[in-house]
Amino acid sequence: MSYLEEEIPKEDVLIKDLDKSDFGSKLLFLGLAQTGKSSIIQVVFENRDPATTKDIPATVGVRRRLMDFSGLSLNVYDVGGQITYLEEAFVDLRESIFSKIKSLFFVVDTSKYGDFEKAKMYFVRAVKNLKDYSPHGKMVLLAHKMDLVPKEERDKAIEFISEVFELEKYLDIKVLGTSIFEDSILDAVEKVLK
Repeated sequence: MSYLEEEIPKEDVLIKDLDKSDFGSKLLFLGLAQTGKSSIIQVVFENRDPATTKDIPATVGVRRRLMDFSGLSLNVYDVGGQITYLEEAFVDLRESIFSKIKSLFFVVDTSKYGDFEKAKMYFVRAVKNLKDYSPHGKMVLLAHKMDLVPKEERDKAIEFISEVFELEKYLDIKVLGTSIFEDSILDAVEKVLK
């Protein structure tokens, strides 16, 4: 057993244990590194104070957390956003990662325009894999870290992201502006899980 496995909390499950048990609805959080995926999970599902999330270490590989939210049993997957882990999720672990998904949250850091094209490449691949392995699963694009965008510019930011990601091609995928420092993230998750 590696030292990393020894330090993993009991409620977390390593990727090698993915198929050993089933627990509720499967949610998948995808996006490039440092977009806020793990912070969203901790604030929304673990009631962590948003101000304490800035020092969360990067997700290594794929992590699964079993938890309850508003009376729902959830199986929450967090894919590390480093290219190595994304490629592993999209190639080697594709069927395990994208099967049986209820909701896929693709997270984009609204303040990092330079990453949008790379993020779009993974977004398009995620759409295809969701259709192939979980055709009834929902997908939403979270334009995250909106607290970094002045309020008067937020609508333009969402419009810009919609254009870059060509959301007009995907009538069933919505973009929602979110921040862990505002109720928008909780509202977005609740809306998707309905």
